[in-house]
Amino acid sequence: MYNGFQYNGATMQELTIALGITAALLHIIAYILYNKQMRAGQSQPNIASWSIWAFLAILSAFTYHEMSGDTVAALQFFAGSVACVVTFFYALGIGKFSWPRLKEWGLFGLGVLAAFVWWIFRSATGANIIIVIAFVISFIPTLEGVLRDPFRETPMSWMFWALAFFVTSFNVILREGKFIALLAPVVLLFAHGSIAVLSTQKRKERFRDSFAQS
Repeated sequence: MYNGFQYNGATMQELTIALGITAALLHIIAYILYNKQMRAGQSQPNIASWSIWAFLAILSAFTYHEMSGDTVAALQFFAGSVACVVTFFYALGIGKFSWPRLKEWGLFGLGVLAAFVWWIFRSATGANIIIVIAFVISFIPTLEGVLRDPFRETPMSWMFWALAFFVTSFNVILREGKFIALLAPVVLLFAHGSIAVLSTQKRKERFRDSFAQS
């Protein structure tokens, strides 16, 4: 007995499966919110970031699954990979951003390298680490854009993404997964959370400045 509840393996298994499904649903909800915000002009997707996110999303899901050996923890990544690609092409379809410029294609280089490492060396761990590095680099243009104009991104969808990665990180710990399996969800938790926090704080600063000047 623990805190009045009887613990057993089956109960923990059910809990972690429920958390895996919850993380996947939160991830999808975030994309739905983002698409609505984008359609309404409340979010302005950065092509340099979204092009590599779409390119790496599916590769990330499969390498994470192979590296961690945990289907439940990987549910969010598989759900996100489909939603990310759909969002990318939806944004292209409604003309929300243009095709990548020449210098932005360099971001794809890390994705190609990750695929090469996975295919040639059969190292899902090495490939996934490269993908995480690529994701971090690809967040820089979006962060810079929010610094210049906090209204380029609406915090709500980014908060849902951060929450989804928090749930996945917690789930990996509960399932006593490999330590390396925490790398991607923890890094992406902070990456998505930083955009949500930065946009919120900068909006508040803009509001205080405009109020002070009035």
